[in-house]
Parts: sequence; C-alpha cells; structure tokens
Amino acid sequence: MSETFTLKLAAAISAGSLLALAAMAGFARAASAQEFDCRYAELASEQMICRNDRLAALDERMSGLYADLKAAYGSRFQRDSLKAYQHQFLDARDSCGRDVECIKGAYLDQISVLESRLERAYRRSER
Repeated sequence: MSETFTLKLAAAISAGSLLALAAMAGFARAASAQEFDCRYAELASEQMICRNDRLAALDERMSGLYADLKAAYGSRFQRDSLKAYQHQFLDARDSCGRDVECIKGAYLDQISVLESRLERAYRRSER
C-alpha cells in the first residue's frame, strides 16, 4: 500500500473528523460497502471493483462485516459514528481511481478495522 494512501486514509478517519463529517454530510449517500450496482457503476473505483474478482470479494467481505457491526451496535450514536466512518472509507477508496492496489489496500485496512470493532462489540455483549 502506498504511503500517500496510508496518510490520506489516516487523515480521513481521524476521530475528530468523524462527527463533523456526519453533521455536514447529512448522510446524503448510503453508507454501505455495496452502494452501487455494477450495471450503473460510474466512479472509476466502482468500475475496477466490478471488473476484478478479488476486489469484488473484498467488497463483499467488508459489506458483511459492516452489516454485522451495524447490527451489533446498540445505540444510535454508535451506528451513526459507524456510518460516518464508512463514508470516510468510501471517499478514500474512491480517491484511488483505477489503482487496483490502492483500492485493495483500502479494503484490507477497512476490513481489519471492522473485524476489530466487531470483536470488541461481541466481547462487550458477553459481559
């Protein structure tokens, strides 16, 4: 993964920007991993995901984790924060354009974060 992308992603998902983004964005776009239909993919990143089986599989994995985590969160605040976080990811992913390695790196990073958060949510629910 490129150092530039890592810096972009880190800046995009900083904790301080999440709530501000949620307030400004108003959740205009659906915050799900698979928010597009390949028949209507317009963004370069979406087109690359539709053309690449590995990227499509990563998208499916992340989409499932996102749905599981959203369901595991008990409060509206947690779900709203997750949506804002997902918007940040989608913006970072889309900034990759047609760069397959950049898109792949974005997905791998996001999957890792969502898996970690889901594990913590499950541990809390067991208490």
